Amino acid sequence: MFIVKADGSQERFDKKKIFRTARKAGASRAFAEEVSNKVEAEIKEGITTKEVLQLALKFLRKEKVVAEKYSLKKALMELGPAGYYFEKYFAKVLEHYGYKTKVGILLRGKKINQEIDIFATKETASIMIECKYHNRMGNHSNLKVAMYTYARYLDVKKYANSAWLVTNTKCTPSAKKYAEGVDLKIIGWSHPKKGNLQDLIEEKGLYPVTVLFRVKGYIKEKLIEGKIALVNELVNLSIEDLKEKTRLSEKDLNALKQDAIDLIK
Repeated sequence: MFIVKADGSQERFDKKKIFRTARKAGASRAFAEEVSNKVEAEIKEGITTKEVLQLALKFLRKEKVVAEKYSLKKALMELGPAGYYFEKYFAKVLEHYGYKTKVGILLRGKKINQEIDIFATKETASIMIECKYHNRMGNHSNLKVAMYTYARYLDVKKYANSAWLVTNTKCTPSAKKYAEGVDLKIIGWSHPKKGNLQDLIEEKGLYPVTVLFRVKGYIKEKLIEGKIALVNELVNLSIEDLKEKTRLSEKDLNALKQDAIDLIK
């Protein structure tokens, strides 16, 4: 049985992927097997990866927290519509790993100012980070993006000693090959094998607020306006602080806070 990926290519359906991802999201072995078997029973030739995800989530919703964690990739895409919120979110992730960050700063190049998505420092490291956010599966950062990122780094090299390209999806093979040649670090979905975007998030439970099923519509808008990017911020901040930042009702905030506590406990 073949399924259609977001970029139009096909791959053989492998229910073990669903099982492994469900287990990683906290499902018991029995529940992960139950879900992967139910998905396998319902798929048809030519089904899309998006439809497979929807099927998996339908069966996983019996355990809401597991379903929310399973939907991490989808949640990262819902950080939009613009990429700025993804930049703010990733900067906060880095701060939990000991980096100091500045978002959207201007650095003077040889002739022009360069707007840098994230400038991060830690000990002797000073890093220029270019963030590429995509709101659709199958949209990958290509060779031009990698070359553009490195060219900008060369223009502001007096401020930074390394450059990263960070994306919520993937980079094309040619982009990764180029990056390897010029020592440009890429962090994306499933890349590199260790220290990729999922690893950085899951290792410390740094889930975006959009992973919570309740975060949509006006609630999402208010959280973005209040610069609340991480689920653990909903846990750690008081209702009074959250109300001041987001202008959401106490009822909505109490519900969000409980969902957040359930997710990260």
